[in-house]
Amino acid sequence: MAKVKVNKEENDFLPENPFLRFFYHIGHFFHKLNNIKGLGTFLSGFLCIVIGLLIGLILLVAMDWKNSLEGFKILLTYGFSNTTTFARVLYQATPMMISGLAIGFAFKLGLFNIGITGQVTAGAFVSIIIGLLGMPWYVCILAAILSGAIIGFIPGFLKAKFNVNEVLSGIMLNWIVYYIIGLLGALVIPRSMKDKITPSNLNPMPKAACLPSIGLDNILPGVTLGIVISLVIIFVFQIILNHTTFGFELKLTGSNRHAAKYAGMNQTRNIILAITISGALAGLCGYMTYANPLTATRFRWDSGNNTLIGDGFTGISVSLIAQNSPIGCIFSSLLLTLINSSQSQMKLASSMYNAHFTELLKAVIIYVASFSSLFVILLRKASEHYDIKQSKRRAIVYHDALTEGLLTEETSVEKEAM
Repeated sequence: MAKVKVNKEENDFLPENPFLRFFYHIGHFFHKLNNIKGLGTFLSGFLCIVIGLLIGLILLVAMDWKNSLEGFKILLTYGFSNTTTFARVLYQATPMMISGLAIGFAFKLGLFNIGITGQVTAGAFVSIIIGLLGMPWYVCILAAILSGAIIGFIPGFLKAKFNVNEVLSGIMLNWIVYYIIGLLGALVIPRSMKDKITPSNLNPMPKAACLPSIGLDNILPGVTLGIVISLVIIFVFQIILNHTTFGFELKLTGSNRHAAKYAGMNQTRNIILAITISGALAGLCGYMTYANPLTATRFRWDSGNNTLIGDGFTGISVSLIAQNSPIGCIFSSLLLTLINSSQSQMKLASSMYNAHFTELLKAVIIYVASFSSLFVILLRKASEHYDIKQSKRRAIVYHDALTEGLLTEETSVEKEAM
């Protein structure tokens, strides 16, 4: 006697070839992941990163194939090589998480807050001045948030009330903020707050104004309360965007303004709030950039040496790789910071790998990430095609089973064979 089991879920549809069956299981697994809410976007972002890294490996092989694997290993693992290096990765990624969240939050409404760089710069400048006046760190945070929100309010108000393009007004406001800070630094800021050798530099933020340590200096030196604040803010915004009426209104307005207007949603209020909140986050990012007690970074406004703070533009990259997901900003900022950490070490693998290679790799990943929407569509179509194909197979198997009397109500029967 032999028994044959008809299983309507999976067993009847497995390929007979073991090699093909292995790939079937992999495809089935990713199909299930893609059907879970939110994971389709994650898979798209993950695919962008994998493609970017593979292109980076190809470039390493083209430059020096003998040392390409060693260079790739350094690229992926150096950030974890010791606790000091990993701590540096964490505190450098902290402001990047917030700047990415600021960009992604505005994107949810279909707005491109390219004025984030001016908002970051304003937040940094104001918080440092407040700190130099003797205020504690939490007052500096509030000052940075308020200054960034004010700068963000301006393009938001112009967009909501007069339909002024937020990209144009944001770009212009970046430079207006920068040169106003230059004028204030040259004419208003007292000499005691400036560097004695380079008057266009502010003194470093006092220790009392810097973010306090989380008590792990022996293990992770330089990791401050900022990482906790960033993670809390990110999770709060994740809840706001996905589980509140305000978040629903933002996403609906961003995806279909006509439907949102028809539903009676206040688009003017939402636009102003979105960019103002985005600006507040950017201001906080500006404070965190200068508030680490182990990195005595000086704020400067001399256009001959420095321009606007680059963390604002970095936030665009972080948000793009993260698919505008608050949680995704955590991982994308860590990825970019890990790549940055290997810049000076890549040349140890080969003289052909200079420090600029990591910048090229980041550019490739970001460029591939710009096709993320395409990947989302492709994954969705692949999932639909999979469902259709499986339905057809299931119908054929069930039809044959019913015809031969093999299928019962329990979906599993026994067939006797000699």
